[in-house]
Amino acid sequence: MNRKRSKSSDAYIEEFLNDSLLAKLTPDEKQSLKEHLFFRSYIKGQILFDEGDARSRVYFLCDGLIRLENSDQTASYSYIDYVSPHKFFPYGGLFSDKYYRYSAFALTSIKVIYIPTAFFEELIKGNKDTLVTMYTHLSDVLSYHELRIRNTTTSSASDRVMQALAIWGKDIGVKQEDGSIKIPYKLTVTELGLMSGTTRETAGNVIKSLKEEGHLEYSGKILHFIDPDYFSIYLD
Repeated sequence: MNRKRSKSSDAYIEEFLNDSLLAKLTPDEKQSLKEHLFFRSYIKGQILFDEGDARSRVYFLCDGLIRLENSDQTASYSYIDYVSPHKFFPYGGLFSDKYYRYSAFALTSIKVIYIPTAFFEELIKGNKDTLVTMYTHLSDVLSYHELRIRNTTTSSASDRVMQALAIWGKDIGVKQEDGSIKIPYKLTVTELGLMSGTTRETAGNVIKSLKEEGHLEYSGKILHFIDPDYFSIYLD
């Protein structure tokens, strides 16, 4: 029986160097980047960095799912975000922050590339087109964060769960041939409650209703949006 071979580190590195965000780098700049990067695999549950650690590395997620989080000292406020493949993180604080603003936690087994922050910032600072590309992408990230902020200010717990689902579908979902959207990572009801700032029970009740109405499938912790348009009103 033939088994699908997993990608080698070389394949992940080549894919990274050909990412659209790096398209404006010159061949010499890409070669220099290649010489300074590191490829690593981490198991589920591992922490890449903690809030307050020195911001010594910039990361690119090749495979898997990462949760970013922080909270204030009273635990009355919590920030949660997710990083899916082919994205840099952290974006915030480029050229300014000396410390990470949040912690990064592997929700699945992951493969990442990391680059020393000082080198990476000097590299893109020296290439105007790449700098513009990076900040254009940053504006898209900020739009997503506006949705997240709106989610936290909604008083209805059920609506917050709906908005969290809509954001997940938009940000980490994969469009299927039939037009539906599937999230290719196992996400628990507890995780959904955490994301939406409510209880596991409330999140579970919302999923149950959506399943009964035919808008969503949830099996083996995999979310499948059968009717993506139904969730679009929570993204306006």
